[in-house]
Amino acid sequence: MKGLFVRDAIWLGKQRMLLVCMLALTVFYLFSDLHAFGVAFLPLMLAMLVCRTVQNDVSRACRRMFFTMPFNARDYLIEKYCGAIIPPMLLSLVLMALGTLSPQMAWNQVPVALVMVLATVSVTVVVEIPIILAFRDRAAVMRIVAMAVIFTICVLVVSVTNNQDILVALTSIPDGLLMLIGGVVCLVCTAASVSISHRLLSRAEW
Repeated sequence: MKGLFVRDAIWLGKQRMLLVCMLALTVFYLFSDLHAFGVAFLPLMLAMLVCRTVQNDVSRACRRMFFTMPFNARDYLIEKYCGAIIPPMLLSLVLMALGTLSPQMAWNQVPVALVMVLATVSVTVVVEIPIILAFRDRAAVMRIVAMAVIFTICVLVVSVTNNQDILVALTSIPDGLLMLIGGVVCLVCTAASVSISHRLLSRAEW
């Protein structure tokens, strides 16, 4: 499994120009009125880049060599999900610490922001990887469909309830309880996504 992490790290290192551009945008967002977006932007992009490595693995050009190396489906999925969720979350903590240097963001906003970043990254990963494994070369089209469905659900939720009321309700929850609830929900969703992905890999014909 260590080789899988190294392999992804090498691939990400080759995207250094893209990463530098995203980092520059993140710094700009953190010290502007879009500081909340800045905290989530780079972790989300990093998670999407790791998911892109799954797309590379199951693409038509690489499919015949898939799983010819000494790892199984379980190792592969653990590495991908951990690599797509844990580093972005650690990065979000660093960005939040930097964001507090901006007058627009205070320490009491960190727990809510952390839960929002965790939810955003987790939803992206738990949806993205199964779609890639299920549709392979057609994943780009199905990704758009999935995003449209998620966006529609979010719009419906906001239209039914007042967005400001949701924010007030979140901030009224004790920080520890809010982080615990967010962590449990994301963990359950991730476990379900891993199970689905494992079934897809087990049934796939390479």
